[in-house]
Amino acid sequence: MTHLSKGSEKPASKTDGLRLYSMRFCPYAERARLVLAAKGIEHECVNINLKDKPEWFFELNPVGKVPVIELPGGKVIYESVICCDFLEDMYPGKTQLFPKDPYEKHKQRLLVEVLCNKITSAFYESVRGGDEANEELDKQLSALEKELKERNTKFIGGSSPSMADYLIWPWIERLHLMTNHFKTDLGKFPVLSAWCAAMSDVPAVKECSYPAEWYNKYFEGISTGNAEAQLYGIDEKA
Repeated sequence: MTHLSKGSEKPASKTDGLRLYSMRFCPYAERARLVLAAKGIEHECVNINLKDKPEWFFELNPVGKVPVIELPGGKVIYESVICCDFLEDMYPGKTQLFPKDPYEKHKQRLLVEVLCNKITSAFYESVRGGDEANEELDKQLSALEKELKERNTKFIGGSSPSMADYLIWPWIERLHLMTNHFKTDLGKFPVLSAWCAAMSDVPAVKECSYPAEWYNKYFEGISTGNAEAQLYGIDEKA
């Protein structure tokens, strides 16, 4: 799977639908991929080498981050949560991921804005190492465990995955798959572990996930300063 780098030309659109700019191991981009898959939205995916970005990519997003959604005619949306909200609003006839009830909808927004942001912050601190960082990650996972237990449903959204499930999942997925790289033991959180098992069975998650071997190989590259999203030398799916 090619990731476009500096010097590459912007590819011509293959469809008259929307285009997603992504990087396959970026959890923020995975949010958008999950929502696209869950809603069954046809799209084209263009992967970007985040270590050596094409010059034209900054015309789409001045900060050079993924995901970016480009619509026919050149209209652009970026930032992961905003992209996912946009997809929900743009395709009301597709599977709705937010609850209809305004209170429940904004409770989910709060969960993502407050708790999920704390989890992602603790996740990246834990990547850098240190007992204090690991303790903070455990603390935030305990808070998610409590939230899931109080809801007493299979998913955050009830019997089926909701927007909040998909927005939180990418970081928990990495903790779940890359046990060699994190000291956190998800087994300490039985309700969270059950949620992981349920999410792993969701069709959109299966469509967007990669084998644990791939995540681990990419992560090993991060730790040595040589992360390579293309993962040369292994048998890949498109």
